[in-house]
Amino acid sequence: MTRAGPALRFLAAARQSELLALEQLARISDFVALLSELVHALQKERGYSNLYLCLRQDTLLTHLGGLCDAADECERAVRGFLDGMEQEGGKARLYDAIAYALYRLDELPDLRWRVRRQRIDAEAASAAYTRLISSLLAVVFEAADASLDAGITRLLVALLNFMQGKELAGQERALGVTGYAAGYFDEARQARLDGLVGDQQRSFDTFERHAPSGIQRAWRQARRHDAAVARMRDMARRAGERHPVDPALGAVWFDVCTARIDAMRPIASGLTDLLAEECRQRIGQTRRDLRNHGLLRERLEKQARGMAPAMLFSVQGRALDAPPPGGVGGEIERSILDILQAQREQMQKADEALAQARAALDDQKDLLRAKRLLMRTRRLSEPDAHAWLQRAAMQSGRTLIDVARQVLAAAG
Repeated sequence: MTRAGPALRFLAAARQSELLALEQLARISDFVALLSELVHALQKERGYSNLYLCLRQDTLLTHLGGLCDAADECERAVRGFLDGMEQEGGKARLYDAIAYALYRLDELPDLRWRVRRQRIDAEAASAAYTRLISSLLAVVFEAADASLDAGITRLLVALLNFMQGKELAGQERALGVTGYAAGYFDEARQARLDGLVGDQQRSFDTFERHAPSGIQRAWRQARRHDAAVARMRDMARRAGERHPVDPALGAVWFDVCTARIDAMRPIASGLTDLLAEECRQRIGQTRRDLRNHGLLRERLEKQARGMAPAMLFSVQGRALDAPPPGGVGGEIERSILDILQAQREQMQKADEALAQARAALDDQKDLLRAKRLLMRTRRLSEPDAHAWLQRAAMQSGRTLIDVARQVLAAAG
């Protein structure tokens, strides 16, 4: 008994620690769901702001005002969640990302004022919205770093890459509006368009590798809008200065892209719902494990006092050993070692799965940090920082992630 007691106490302590981490992760998952809704609302506001600045039709202001109100409601929900969060303790990087995002949100009223009074052009407004949305996505990436569960991390990787792909689709919508409204796409816009298409594909490919089968089926149905967007992309590639297009097609492009992006929203919501459900299930299972460990400890204590036979239960509540003839014997100690060995093997498998899932997450985080570093040191916009990394990757024959990590390493 003297050797069994401490082992069981530490097993229970391990499950208690796991439970606390899962409860924190469940709360973060709720936060991610709120951020996803805010990002979607700001993406719609950015797209319609671009349309208004390009077409300059005052009749669009009423609908734009409604989109701003919807984004404000989402922002209030996020800020309400954050109230008191700094008292909980957490990671410095997460809090840094939250502070940066709140700073960008504080700039939003001024940006809206300039849009309404046409004191800013469409490209500058789009860049400002993109900086804000990128800061919110950075919070999501840092929040996801709290996960130590392989299954939950895979869902987070799928969600984060989907949100990234959806954001790139929103940037493509904004870019296309300005190009079509101008009547043509110059070489810079065409190159940027091709870059956004390629980046979306990479993000969605990673999402598909990690998403559950049910979500992937829903995604295939949502992609029914891809063909219409692809046709207008081809038209944009042919629309040079010598072959202008009707500027009225800007509104058509906006509607086609909006239908595609709106179809993505249920996918993101489905992933956040699955994430919350996975957290709930893992929390329930861990609590059941704790109760079983408590039962095991109680039975061993009773047996030590001669009040119960030597019966050992696993964390699932199944008997592992029959009562030995002489009371507590070697069988009990071996059964405890069996539990320890089984849990160690389970943890090793979980660690391997977690490492694979987190590798994709780390790639995206390093890319995001490299872009933010370039934006700060070279005073680039987010699209220009991404284009800078793409050019460096093509010129050196390396991957985008390798170049991003070289940028980070060079900055120390």
